[in-house]
Amino acid sequence: MKVLTSLDIGTGKVTVLVGEIDSYGDIHIIGVGEAPSKGIDRGYITRLDLAVQTILTALREAQEMSSTRIDTVFINVSGPNVKSQNEKDTVSVSPQPTEIDQTHIDRLIERAITRAKEEGYEVISAVPRRFLLDDQEGVIDPVGLLGSRLSAEVHVVKVGSSMIRNLEKAIASSGLKIGHKFLSSMASSEAVLTTEEKEEGVLLMDMGAGLTDFVLYADGSPVITGSVPMGGINITKDIAHFMKIASDQAERIKIEYGFAIADLVNETERVKIKPRGEDKETMVSKKQLSEVIQIRLEEIMDKVMGLINSHGVNLDSANAGIVITGGCAKLSGIREFLERYFDLPVRVGYPTGVIGLKEKVQDPAYSTSVGLLKLAYQEQFMGTGTFTQNAQDRNASTRGIDISSFLAKIKAFFKDVI
Repeated sequence: MKVLTSLDIGTGKVTVLVGEIDSYGDIHIIGVGEAPSKGIDRGYITRLDLAVQTILTALREAQEMSSTRIDTVFINVSGPNVKSQNEKDTVSVSPQPTEIDQTHIDRLIERAITRAKEEGYEVISAVPRRFLLDDQEGVIDPVGLLGSRLSAEVHVVKVGSSMIRNLEKAIASSGLKIGHKFLSSMASSEAVLTTEEKEEGVLLMDMGAGLTDFVLYADGSPVITGSVPMGGINITKDIAHFMKIASDQAERIKIEYGFAIADLVNETERVKIKPRGEDKETMVSKKQLSEVIQIRLEEIMDKVMGLINSHGVNLDSANAGIVITGGCAKLSGIREFLERYFDLPVRVGYPTGVIGLKEKVQDPAYSTSVGLLKLAYQEQFMGTGTFTQNAQDRNASTRGIDISSFLAKIKAFFKDVI
């Protein structure tokens, strides 16, 4: 049996999932480890020793449950400095129609990566989309077809280099090797989105404790990828501030009594709290609690829309609506709030495609962890280098590039590129 391990490094918690691959290619979850995040904030390592301690705590728990020694992990990368751009280019194949192969696609991706390079940033994902073979539009996968000229738009995502280097150092200091790095939103997409949703157009939002990662799909491939440095922790802090209570009490109240739309809450309902410095408990309006939650949610969504609009894109193409996942997807009323805000259909995304421990991992909070395992399986055993789709669709236009191995080939192709 083959075993893969994902390491989801979040602001609220660090999660380790151990997956065993059976002879049919199914992923069985055999180990889970978790630890509250310390020394980690919104993708950044803020204190190395505490981050290492957190990783090792989650790792030991997963190893004990799975009876497996873990030395290699597949990790997620995200942060406020995630950037995405779409680069268009054309390569000449031959004066006469010639069969297109993967090297021609690689050359297009290489050119896009070269143009997208920016000091202080590292390309983490490059996915070709919208192939044009000579004058033929709508080509899904050009490999094996005949043509003289191949064009494509490549979706390139890059993340701050120093953030990645510090993340790598924390993992190395934990005695682990990195099998591959995947963008958090791409991993979550792999766990919760269907092929049909990607084709029809969908906005995936993974709202965690400190970050709201998002990716907009159209025609089966990503168009915009981004991250807003706010999430569930900001809502908790708001509640703690306005109600003058401790953060742990605010988190509990948010989970037990919070609702995302204030005008749907009965004004007579009350919530019991114990303000700081007070000996006695008091009652506050549940509607007031919801107002605090709704104000912060509106701010987060305003920032998501601002990033989308800054690319000159609107959500008219999101025919499949919105899928919300991550820990905040469990907030009561979140689906109704998003439907009202975006005027689009919304569903909560639960991770699928794995077997075992369903009562544990079939939870929006585990979408990134599950998606990392699925992408790791494709990258390691299917040989796809795929970043954004299910294994059965690995020959479609959303085929991505394994950046870490691909960059090593750039010199070999460089003469062809220029």
